[in-house]
Amino acid sequence: MRRRKLLSVSAEGFFLAYQMSVIHSSIAVFKIKKEEFIVWKKADIPTSAQRLQREGYSKLTALVMANAGVENKEQAEEFLHSETVHDPAKIRNIEKVSEIIWDHIYRKEKICVFGDYDCDGVTSAAILYLMLKRLGADVMARLPDRIYEGYGISMEAIREEIALGTKLFITVDNGIKAIAEIEEIRRQGCKSIVLDHHQPGEVLPDADALVDLWIEGETYPFHELTGSGLAWKVACYMLTLVDDYDYAMELVDLAAFGTIADVAPLIGENRSIVKRALRKMRSCWYKREGVKALYDGPLDRITAENIAFKIAPCINASGRLDVRGADLPLLLLLEDRPEIAEFLAERLTDCNNRRKSIQKEWCGRMEETALKMIEQGDKVLVLLADGAPSGVVGLVAGNLKEKYNRPTIVFAPKQDSSGKTVWTGSGRSIKGFHLLNALKTCEDFFLAYGGHELAAGMSIPENEEVLSQLRTRLNQVAEYLSETDLMPMTYWDTEITEAELTNSLYEELKSLEPFGEGVKKPVFKMRMHLLPKRHMLMGADKSHLKLFCENYSAVGFSLADKYIRSELPEVIDALGYPCENCFNGKVKQEFMLVDFEPVTENE
Repeated sequence: MRRRKLLSVSAEGFFLAYQMSVIHSSIAVFKIKKEEFIVWKKADIPTSAQRLQREGYSKLTALVMANAGVENKEQAEEFLHSETVHDPAKIRNIEKVSEIIWDHIYRKEKICVFGDYDCDGVTSAAILYLMLKRLGADVMARLPDRIYEGYGISMEAIREEIALGTKLFITVDNGIKAIAEIEEIRRQGCKSIVLDHHQPGEVLPDADALVDLWIEGETYPFHELTGSGLAWKVACYMLTLVDDYDYAMELVDLAAFGTIADVAPLIGENRSIVKRALRKMRSCWYKREGVKALYDGPLDRITAENIAFKIAPCINASGRLDVRGADLPLLLLLEDRPEIAEFLAERLTDCNNRRKSIQKEWCGRMEETALKMIEQGDKVLVLLADGAPSGVVGLVAGNLKEKYNRPTIVFAPKQDSSGKTVWTGSGRSIKGFHLLNALKTCEDFFLAYGGHELAAGMSIPENEEVLSQLRTRLNQVAEYLSETDLMPMTYWDTEITEAELTNSLYEELKSLEPFGEGVKKPVFKMRMHLLPKRHMLMGADKSHLKLFCENYSAVGFSLADKYIRSELPEVIDALGYPCENCFNGKVKQEFMLVDFEPVTENE
C-alpha cells in the first residue's frame, strides 16, 4: 500500500470525479484532520491467471480473463471468441407466453406492452413493440411516469389502458412484485404476461404467464439476462416460429443497450449479446436511425463503454427530469425517418445536458452539508436535496459516495398523482457496507424500499424528524466501519514502462473487449515523462487535463486542479489505461489517466 500527502486545499477546490464504471475503483479523496491522501494499492491477482498463462495466453490477457472469473482454457476460448446464445425454448413458460400472444393477434385484440422509465425498460418495450408489430399485432407501448406514477405498472395505468381497449398486458422489466395490479387485470377480465429479471418476492403475481429467470426451478441455463435481454429472447422465439430469425437479430442492439445500462455482468450470454450488437453497429448495414442520430462518434469503432457513457445516459435523461419523459427515447428508438430521428435526438441530447447541469449543481450544494456530517463523525451520509428533481438523487448520491467514500443516501420531495408529497431517496454504498441489509434494520421508517448490496431506493414521509432518526440509526448500524474501511483505494493491476505502450498493447486490449461490469479494463501503473511546459486544460470549466509526452498524450478527467496544485510536474507516476480517441474522423492513441502522483527528484 502506498500513501502520499498532497498539498492542502479546501474541499471546494475539488472537481466532481468522473464516473468510470469500467475500472476497478474511481478516484477518491479521503479527508483526515483537514489533510488529503490518495491511497494506491496493487490489486490481488487470481490464481487462475498463472494457470491461463501456462495454457499459452499472454500475461495481460490471462489477467483480464482471470479477473472476469475465467478458470480454464475452455472458458477462455468462449470468453475470447464465442457469440453463442442459448435456445429460448429452454425458458420455462415461454411457450405459454407465445400461445397467449398469438391468441390475441389472431383475435385482433389490443396488446399493451408496459415497460419502465430507465434504459433497460425503454429498450425492453421497444423490442417487444417492434416484434409484435412485425407479427401483425394491434399493440401500443406505455412507460410509467417517474415523477407521478413511479416504478412499474399502476392501478391508474391499468384502468386507462382498459378504457382504451387493451385486452392483454405484457409487463417487461417490472411486474414480479405487482401482486395487486396483476390481480386487478384479471378481475377486469383481461390477461397478463409478466417478463421480469428482478428478484421475486415470497408471493408471485397470478399472471396468465410468468417468466423470471430467478424463480426457483427455472430451466434456462443463464440467469443474468436483463429485461431487454429477456425481451429479446421472447422476440427470438416468436419470430423464429414464422421463419423471421433475421429480424430478431436486427433487435440485438436494443438488448445490448439495456444490458450495458443496467450494469449486468458482461459474461456468458450477456457477453454474446453485446458482441453481436457491436459487430452489427459497426457494419455499414446498421439501420437504427435513432441511434445513428443520437451517437456523435464513428459507429464503426463503437465500444460497450461508448454505449455506457454516451448512449445510455441520453436514453435515461428525459425520464429522470420530465413528466412522461421516457416516451421521448422510446419514440427515438422506434423512429425510422432520419429527419425526425435527428430532431428527437437533439431534444434528448439537450435533456441530457440539462441533467448533467442539474446533477453538478446539486452535488455542489450537498458538499457543505456532507462535510459537516463527516466532521460530526457520520459514516453514512443521509441528506435532503430540497428542490432537486427526484430522478437525479441517485446520481448525486453516487457522486458524493465517490468523493467521500461513505455510503450515501439523498432524498428529494416528490408529489404523486394525488398531490401528496413524500421524500423519495436513492442510496449508493461502498464495499463492506451492505446497504439493503442496513435498510432492513430501519424498515419502520419507510413507506417502501428495495435494492441490493450497493444501491437501493426508498421513500419516507415528508418529516424532518423521520429523516434525522433514519440518519442516526444507519450510523449506529455503520459503527463497525473503521478508518481503513472508509479510506478509498485506487487499485492497479500491472506495471508497464512508456516503451511498452505500443500498438500491440492497444490491439491486445481491443481483442479483450467488451469491457464493463464483471470484465474490468485493467489499470496500468506507469512512470510518465512529460514534455516541459506542455499541458492543456479542457472542458467548459477547464477541469479536465491533457498532458503531452514524446510519443503519446494522456487525458485525465477532473484532474486539472490536482495538476496545477502539484505545481505542473514534469515526471509523474500515473494510473490509467490505453484508449483510442476518435475526433474529426481521426483516431489517436492516448493514455486515459485515472490518477497520478508527482515524482520528486529523489525518487
